[in-house]
Amino acid sequence: MNTQYIVTAADSDAVTVTPAENGSACATCHANCKACALHITVANTKRFDVKPGQKVRIGLSAKDEARQSFVSLAVPVLAAVLGFFAAAPIAVVFNVPVTEQLRALCVLVFLFAAGLSVILAAKKKRNLEKLDIAAVCS
Repeated sequence: MNTQYIVTAADSDAVTVTPAENGSACATCHANCKACALHITVANTKRFDVKPGQKVRIGLSAKDEARQSFVSLAVPVLAAVLGFFAAAPIAVVFNVPVTEQLRALCVLVFLFAAGLSVILAAKKKRNLEKLDIAAVCS
């Protein structure tokens, strides 16, 4: 996440931000206008001194990014290996010989199915609680 966000409310542990594209005029307004539809609450674990109206960058912690990267790479690779070994039982079910083409097809189908499921799961379940302020922009 490299986009800038504008702080709309700041506590000691949590900060509410809105994307900078929504306009800086709304960032410091306390009229409860619904024009800024997207407000995200992020953690302030590094204890930045932020005030409403400042621009910040948000991101995941290094540990959470590493975990997310590992899962998004490991799941499709493991599914491809499973597809290689699942080719023999699939061939028995369809009464066809086990060939290298069938194994390659199973590997690709399992790989793409797992990759698609990882993408869909990531889009469906966004974990906004793990977001943190990465930097304060000037």
